[in-house]
Amino acid sequence: MRKADIIKNYDGQNPFFDSQARNFSDEKVLKEFCPISSFWDLFNEQHEIILGTRGSGKTFLLKMMRYSMLKRIDAEDAKRLVLEKRFFSFYVPMHLEFVTSVAPNSISSERRIEAFQIAFNFILAQSMIQELHALTGDIADPIEKASKIAKLSYEISSVWFDTGEDTIFDFLPLERKLNSLFNNFDPLSPDNTNIPIVFRKQICSPLVAAKDIITSVLEITSNPTWLVCIDEAEFLDQTLQECINNVFRSDSNRIALKVATLPYAHTTLKTFSPDVTVSAGNDFIYHVIDMEYDSADFINLTNRLCSHRINSRVDPNLNISTLEDFLGKIGNDDLIDYYRKEIGEKNAEREQIEERIVQSFSPKRMVGSSSYKNKRKTIYDKYATIFFTREMYRLSKQGNRKPGWYAGAKTVRKVSQGNPRAFLRIMNELFEEAKRHPLQPKMQHQVLLSYANNFCLATKGLNEVGPVISSKLEFISEYLHSRVHDRFLISAGASFVLSFANENDFSENKEWIQAAIANSRLIVADGFVINGITKDTKYLLSNAYCAAFWIPMRSDIPAKISFGDEGVNPSYKVQTKKRIQNCPEKNAMDNMQISIFDEVRDENS
Repeated sequence: MRKADIIKNYDGQNPFFDSQARNFSDEKVLKEFCPISSFWDLFNEQHEIILGTRGSGKTFLLKMMRYSMLKRIDAEDAKRLVLEKRFFSFYVPMHLEFVTSVAPNSISSERRIEAFQIAFNFILAQSMIQELHALTGDIADPIEKASKIAKLSYEISSVWFDTGEDTIFDFLPLERKLNSLFNNFDPLSPDNTNIPIVFRKQICSPLVAAKDIITSVLEITSNPTWLVCIDEAEFLDQTLQECINNVFRSDSNRIALKVATLPYAHTTLKTFSPDVTVSAGNDFIYHVIDMEYDSADFINLTNRLCSHRINSRVDPNLNISTLEDFLGKIGNDDLIDYYRKEIGEKNAEREQIEERIVQSFSPKRMVGSSSYKNKRKTIYDKYATIFFTREMYRLSKQGNRKPGWYAGAKTVRKVSQGNPRAFLRIMNELFEEAKRHPLQPKMQHQVLLSYANNFCLATKGLNEVGPVISSKLEFISEYLHSRVHDRFLISAGASFVLSFANENDFSENKEWIQAAIANSRLIVADGFVINGITKDTKYLLSNAYCAAFWIPMRSDIPAKISFGDEGVNPSYKVQTKKRIQNCPEKNAMDNMQISIFDEVRDENS
């Protein structure tokens, strides 16, 4: 049974309307958190740059690493980390408005660095006090608890603030002192002598000054590592990134930075010393946290989000535990199950599908297929996905017919591309539709196709390079679509490589390609996220683009797309090789190479 149909005529708020974790309270983050394998891997002594596309869950991971949140996770690994007390984490967000206000471009690089270090250290100090609340909250005896709070407050304030200040014996006046100093800090002022010196030093200096006090007063004997979790570091330009790199090359003091940022956003390896740089593998490591759509991590996470939001905000009696509960499930929720529902049981028999696949081949391949020994592997397994996509697209073009093709939990996860924020946005649209109509496969298809089309349209709004990404990907998508749907059935999918006439062409196109990857429009292997793209990089079109352009959501032998060097704003053309007489297979599009800069087309093509 599809439980989505029960909410028809529901007039309450859509439980999936919010998807921006930056604005979530700690309580909400905790309730929706589902530990993934990458989360536990972050508890180590190494400086790390955490790479993840927009909406991949970086903020959730960093917020949940704090002791105050970790001790509330019902998981054996969390209980072990809390008991051992080997790692203590502090969350330091780098919002755009924060960075631009404390380190404006109108002042010199030297003053920007000083202002940023001051502001960063204040935010870190505030986070430290929050975690001390959690640590002292574990002390059962009220007298002992009050004594340790007083001792911590006094000794930390003594090393943070100038001598002669009022004596502090509680966290509250300590927080007020920090807030007062921070709120009165003027980054445009050339005189910062009113700021205590520990806050004017390298980032993390307040932690260096206070960490031994914390372990001594709280009698922590594990010699812990202190994790400083820096979120949204993509807002830091190269000058401010040097502040991060400087810590990478300094004495660690058992402090490890966990820096979350977008792919390709950490753009410099320079430190404050002109002759010293940092290097990946030695001073820090990269850690990619993007999930595969069919991974156990993403399946568990989507089930968690679906069940929690509906059961807690709509009706606990629905007892939804999985995405499949909400959307329903046809057969095994595989492509063949939805194909069978559209064209009937008999036409969906494997022998029938194999026969129709062969009939869709070019004459030469059709003849050759008669000698195939293992038809299941060489015909059905290799071509069925492409065949299904062709058939469903053909049906969608018959009048007003809408097939129930893009439907089911597996397809929702696929179109989400393993991205939690994308998943929530799709669920928002599905839930909204379920309030009005039964969420049958045809309706799910309509919603997913609408989401995919809007996803493509939204590409134009991706910062300055959005229009470029949009035009390039539209052309690439149309070409990949033509490979699937024009003439004979060939082995095709969403993969392609870009061929450049020279190194300059590659360099000129690099910016929009990297932005497309960071915004989940293009998918590459982790190695190209970490080490950067090259002229030989293999790309996958995102599954949302695949849905919008009716391209199978699969990898294949990549199509080759050539980028020439003529013109600044070239029109997009298709370049084909001359047809080879008496060889229909060569006339098919599987050997086509295209260029978006010029047109070379045979008169008889």
